[in-house]
Amino acid sequence: MSSDAEKASVELSEKFHPERTHILGAVVFGLISLLVIGAAPQYLFWLLALPVIFGYWVLKSSTIVDEQGITANYAFKGKKVVAWEDLAGIGFKGARTFARTTSDAEVTLPGVTFNSLPRLEAASHGRIPDAITASKEAADGKVVVVQEDGYSVMMSKEEYLERQKALGKPVQLNFDDGTDGNTTQTESVESQETGQAASETSHRDNPASQH
Repeated sequence: MSSDAEKASVELSEKFHPERTHILGAVVFGLISLLVIGAAPQYLFWLLALPVIFGYWVLKSSTIVDEQGITANYAFKGKKVVAWEDLAGIGFKGARTFARTTSDAEVTLPGVTFNSLPRLEAASHGRIPDAITASKEAADGKVVVVQEDGYSVMMSKEEYLERQKALGKPVQLNFDDGTDGNTTQTESVESQETGQAASETSHRDNPASQH
């Protein structure tokens, strides 16, 4: 019975690691260090420790999200656990992601980035909202219009068509359903192009017009 519970707990957990591509960076840094150390090995030998330490951090640091809460595992110090009832929210400062507790403490989350939000929401069963997907859904079917003052505004197709109609301006976008209001404008352009081609043909066929 307990083994079934443990198995279910493992299946519900999600583990976040720093990007494994960072290890390649550590290898490159190590090779460069060898070149530098060759100039004065007795003084610069310690440089080889830097890529080793960085690679160890990449492999050992992680963040686990499960039914109990968030566990941050650090490479060079102990782990920190934030229970769901103690979590106030998730924050971002540059490349650093942290969990803010109800006591206003910040717990750094290794391997978690802003792009991890969809996975965080799934792993936390909605306790951590997915701002990325929500913003994409909110922007679905909308267009960004840059106004005369330089500011951009997001609006729906209907709002955009009403705006262009009120301003007496042509519709400059093509919508998937074909209701873009561009039929008259397109026909006008095609008519102008046809007339211009006919004029050029008439000019070539009339020798008198070439003198």
